[in-house]
Amino acid sequence: MKNPALDPEIASFIDSYLEASALSTATSVAQQRIDYEAVVRRFSYPHPPEIRCNDSGIRGRHGGVPLRHYYCGRGNDEALLLFIHGGGFILGSLDSHDDVCAELCAATGYDLVSVDYRLSPEFFHPVHLDDVEDAFAAIGHDNTILVGVSAGGTLAAALCHRLRQAKRKPAGQVLIYPSLGGDLFDLDSYRDNAEAPLLSTDDIYFYRGVRCEGGELPLDDAEFYPLAARDFSGTAPTIAISADIDPLRDDARLYVEKLCEAGIAARWINEPGLTHDYLRARHVSKVAGAAFSRICDAIGELAA
Repeated sequence: MKNPALDPEIASFIDSYLEASALSTATSVAQQRIDYEAVVRRFSYPHPPEIRCNDSGIRGRHGGVPLRHYYCGRGNDEALLLFIHGGGFILGSLDSHDDVCAELCAATGYDLVSVDYRLSPEFFHPVHLDDVEDAFAAIGHDNTILVGVSAGGTLAAALCHRLRQAKRKPAGQVLIYPSLGGDLFDLDSYRDNAEAPLLSTDDIYFYRGVRCEGGELPLDDAEFYPLAARDFSGTAPTIAISADIDPLRDDARLYVEKLCEAGIAARWINEPGLTHDYLRARHVSKVAGAAFSRICDAIGELAA
């Protein structure tokens, strides 16, 4: 039975998503990666014609870290975007959000660097975050805006926490349906959306467990669960964006509440009718397309 709260075009998108691949955490990580690539292929779009890109890499503390740099050609160097992909810490690459990155670059007018951090279960926390920090340090722009999607939102918020007292830190962060450790706080969205399409509460429990060697969860570590921080002072200005039909919805809300209590400029945007991974539906759903435009506006707001 269709969820009546779902945008009808999103419901059709979900059907197409599941036709491409019934991605499930019940299968092996290797199979999930194969299934995810099928979804990426199904919902990939050409770059805007003005966008150029090239691949490079840096030498990080754990070895090489691949990067992809997108150029919009407008000569707007007032800010730089560092994009951190999602995928539950086991999925994703420079290719998984390639078209999203190109469109963000074109829509905002800012060059963008995408970072290909190491994945679990081959690597464990905090290696993912170390890779992102090494990329942030290497790009060296004084007005760097983090754009983190899902697990990438975890890493963006964790990096802002790690660097909150540093001489050079992110100028802002835009978090898109981020996972921030809300399951520690008995939030309503984990019950209301427990069986939400494309991401369930059980999926979240799987993804958090695979991040850590031996499955031992450092629940009091703000670099693992940003909502577990005892002190939010010094965090970068933040816009956190959630999908209403997503167990992670209230992670964004609670995180913004905690930032505001600490005197940090922060606001929450909740998108009704949308589910996790709605970025892939931006060209097939007017509601998702409008939400994508709000993401671009949020980036511009922080960059300014």
